[in-house]
Amino acid sequence: MTTSTLNVTLHFADMNDLPAIKDIITDARDFLAEQGIDQWQDGYPEDSVIAGDIERGETVALKDDEGTILAIASLVKGIDHPYEAIVDGNWRVTGTETNYVSIHRVAMAKASRGHHLTHDFFDLMLEQIQADPEVESVRIDTHPQNFGMQHVIETNGFDYIGLVPVTGGKPDETNVAYDMVLDR
Repeated sequence: MTTSTLNVTLHFADMNDLPAIKDIITDARDFLAEQGIDQWQDGYPEDSVIAGDIERGETVALKDDEGTILAIASLVKGIDHPYEAIVDGNWRVTGTETNYVSIHRVAMAKASRGHHLTHDFFDLMLEQIQADPEVESVRIDTHPQNFGMQHVIETNGFDYIGLVPVTGGKPDETNVAYDMVLDR
């Protein structure tokens, strides 16, 4: 697997990072649209969702040596209600308030694409998650047509589990769901 040659670190974002994070979300939304994927094309995630993630201390940012944000994601610990309605599968670890983290809203800055940063980003996120002794598993989902993200998820050690409802989506819309049981 190819890894980046850039020196990168993971930081929890603060409100000073909000403009850069909003730009990255816009870039990601445009990138998805260029591929004909309707994920995030309805305005999600809204600015209020992004700001709320930051305020709750859930947004992580991959930064280079100069402090430029290269990628972002939200690490949400605890019950994630859409994940309670899994279809055609079961989570391998039953969810409680503290025993799993969900990775949401993963996005790369446009200038970061092609630099093989995704694996480094996932490694650093998983290292951060594993530092919490209460966490037994990690969950993530993505759009069924987002084959690029599905590949990223699978090559970073996650296993396909089933389908979950799309937050704010139509009643019959589902995303593909994955989980990883942490070695403890």
